[in-house]
Amino acid sequence: MWGKLEQTFFWIIAYIPVVSIGSYRFFFENQISELTIYKYEISGDTIDIISVITILAVSITIYMNTPKLALRKLERKLATGEKGGDYQIKHFEKLNLNDYTFFLLTLILPLITVDFSSPVSTIVCFFVVVFIITLLVKIDYIIACPLFFVSSYKIWRVKMVEPSMKDIEIDAFLITKINDFFEQDFRAVKLIKNVYLLTEKKN
Repeated sequence: MWGKLEQTFFWIIAYIPVVSIGSYRFFFENQISELTIYKYEISGDTIDIISVITILAVSITIYMNTPKLALRKLERKLATGEKGGDYQIKHFEKLNLNDYTFFLLTLILPLITVDFSSPVSTIVCFFVVVFIITLLVKIDYIIACPLFFVSSYKIWRVKMVEPSMKDIEIDAFLITKINDFFEQDFRAVKLIKNVYLLTEKKN
């Protein structure tokens, strides 16, 4: 099972855009009025836009690759039977956008409302981010982490059973790459509370 450390790692990665853009705006925004490259003049606003787009592109790349790298070893052990158990999926549905609303608000609002030219506002914003991460980790709300929203992994809300106890349904959330759950046995291991990592069962 996961502890708080693994969840903290995922949430720190999730808030990289806020911290990076906030830091850029605090240290560099309005510091460069224009830049000349090969006789072409680039305005300060253009430099800011390019910098923010670059930060977002790097953040999305990190988002897409972090789950794959973090879960690869556990997923391999799961598929070979070293970890977890067998399960069958009886009902499944995707999370809707409302499940990500809190994170999206805490990601977008600081970038719009915070005056990052002010040291006090910047420090307060970063302390709020730390508080939010601490709260999300404490309540084990990893299912709302956007790294799974944009990567090859997805979060599903399911009812599943163990083959040996088909009368007992387990309400769970699955982190998985799989999209088709019909009439198959899978391997799954509990990460936290009712959150499981699931993969195909190798014969």
